[in-house]
Amino acid sequence: MDTAYARYLLLVAIVAAGTAVLGTLLFIAIRGRRRKKHSSGIADNAKARNAASDIIENGNVSVFFDKHRNAVLIPYVPDIFGSGKATVDIIRLDMPYRSDELGHAVKTAMASCRNGKPADNRVLMRLLGSSGWKEFTTGRLSISVYCKDSKGIMLNSTVRTPEGAYVYISRTPEICLPPNTDSAELGDAVLELLKKCR
Repeated sequence: MDTAYARYLLLVAIVAAGTAVLGTLLFIAIRGRRRKKHSSGIADNAKARNAASDIIENGNVSVFFDKHRNAVLIPYVPDIFGSGKATVDIIRLDMPYRSDELGHAVKTAMASCRNGKPADNRVLMRLLGSSGWKEFTTGRLSISVYCKDSKGIMLNSTVRTPEGAYVYISRTPEICLPPNTDSAELGDAVLELLKKCR
């Protein structure tokens, strides 16, 4: 075999190898872009779902604060007679926390009302770490947060009775917020009303 032909074969082999490498790199680059677009679409869908879940449609939550401002959020759902009964989906939020964290906890508790079931009183007291409701409420202030049919988030301050129950200070909602209120604004509203509680 003469050297000119050997060089020709070597050149063909190098061009073939280069083409294969270039094709592989091009394939990887295109595939990466497609995946990026696909994952971006997934992220956009997730953002849209999260934005939709940020809208409060229904729910009833009592937010209890101890003297250190640690919060216990108890969601309520109607029982078979239509009365509000606590569920087991209790959320605890210990100080320090920010307004947006409190607002997010309220939204989470309200969302749990959608599928919540009334809790047995013994189970509820065990979860709250108390022997009874009067013991649990001693020294605690309470804010009521509720929403029905996406008509807005309504908040009321309360006063505790000697029996341990809470009654609204005002017959009408003291603060009304749109159903898509952000977490920080909701948390600020709860903390603002807390100043009125007794």
